[in-house]
Amino acid sequence: MKLFDLHCDTLYECEKQGKDLLENDLQLSLNKGGELECWRQFLAVWMPDELRGRAAVEHFRRCRTYLDEQLAKHADKIALCRTAKDVYEAEKQGKCAAILSVEGSAAAGGRVDGIDALYKTGVRMMTLTWNGKTEFADGVQVPYAGGLTALGRRAVRRCESLGMVVDVSHIAEHGFWDVEEVSHKPYVASHSNSKAVFDHPRNLTDRQFLAIAGRGGLVGINLYPLFLNGEKDASLDIIVRHIDHFLSLGGEEVVCIGTDFDGAETPSCLKDISALPRLYERLLFHRYPETLVNRIFYQNAAHFFDRALT
Repeated sequence: MKLFDLHCDTLYECEKQGKDLLENDLQLSLNKGGELECWRQFLAVWMPDELRGRAAVEHFRRCRTYLDEQLAKHADKIALCRTAKDVYEAEKQGKCAAILSVEGSAAAGGRVDGIDALYKTGVRMMTLTWNGKTEFADGVQVPYAGGLTALGRRAVRRCESLGMVVDVSHIAEHGFWDVEEVSHKPYVASHSNSKAVFDHPRNLTDRQFLAIAGRGGLVGINLYPLFLNGEKDASLDIIVRHIDHFLSLGGEEVVCIGTDFDGAETPSCLKDISALPRLYERLLFHRYPETLVNRIFYQNAAHFFDRALT
């Protein structure tokens, strides 16, 4: 099975807990994903909402330094990819093709030129918020949330000019529509589900999904039960319902995987990355053509980022 996962928080958790990317007791490790035929993985640096300014920048730098250490230690297993060419080379060598992202624009230190600094370190995708307020926008948990700030509008334009993909997961809906207005390139929701299937503020309305699809963007299915059905656990069939609904909106080239491993609890049937083939097989059992299942797990995201990673 081939996998392109748009979001995990394993990098942050490993740095915080002093664990190793190769082998650990988290939901994702290089060894746990070692049986995948082909593996592209976005590694996110999660930005806690209490960190802003210099403290946020220093937090990002610690995680980035940890990643460098792990890349050197496990150079035979993983490679950091900045371009599509880097990805192809990593795959040819049988390595995990890792791409760096940040979950929360506070990593830029509240400055538009901070985005340039992130890009130079290898960041190729950025969510504008986590749940709270950043200098650029409001997250979904901000009461009476607004949209993009004036600085946030400049930030979206700067991301696009650099070639950094804008990620609208976690942003409040007002801000989402501001991104739609300001942006000129496709954007993604790396780990967001369907609000029509389960009404949660973190999920996307049909109108939002269609806006992303209309731009040629992506939506990654999130495995967190709180967003799938609002309960402590969820079945494979619940996940399939979210996929079914997005596909009913014409999302065959839009839907992909954004697990949120090590950022949230996942269903007991998908306890870690080694269990993902169960979902793959469930989709086949659901009578999806194998070509469509491969699109969801790999090809849709691969096609998008082959063009986006310059």
